[in-house]
Amino acid sequence: MAWFHLIFGFLLFVTFTITGRFMRIDFPEKEEMDQFLRVLMRSRHIYILLSALIHMALGVYAQIRPRAWRKILQFAGSVVLTTSSLLLVWAFVVESYEIHGFSAFSRYGLYAALAGVGLHVIGGLDLARLADDRQATTRKISR
Repeated sequence: MAWFHLIFGFLLFVTFTITGRFMRIDFPEKEEMDQFLRVLMRSRHIYILLSALIHMALGVYAQIRPRAWRKILQFAGSVVLTTSSLLLVWAFVVESYEIHGFSAFSRYGLYAALAGVGLHVIGGLDLARLADDRQATTRKISR
C-alpha cells in the first residue's frame, strides 16, 4: 500500500504541475480576469498539491498494522483518500473550465480527504507502542 501512495502522490504532483501550466496558458492576463475565478482556480490547484503531499507522506511513513481491524481502517482510508484526490482533480476541471464557479466536488473532495486521513490515524495509531517509547525516553532522560 505504501508504494501505491508514493506513486499515486507523484502522479498527483505531476498533475499539479500540469494544471499550473494550463492556468498559465489559458489565462495569461491575470489582471484582466475575474478575481473570483482566479482565486477559485488557484485554490483548486492548491487542493491537488495538498492531495499529492498527503499521498507522498503516507507512501513514506505509513506502516500497515498487523491487527485485522486496523488494516481494514487503513485500507478504507486509502480508498477514501484516492477518491478524494480524483474528486479534487475533477473539481479543478469542472469549476475552472466548465461552470466558472463553485460546485460540490471540491467540498466533498476535502471532506473525503479529512475522513481518509482520520481513518489512517485511527487505524495506524498504536497507543501501546507510544507508551513504550515514552517510557524509554523517560528512562534515558533520568539517567
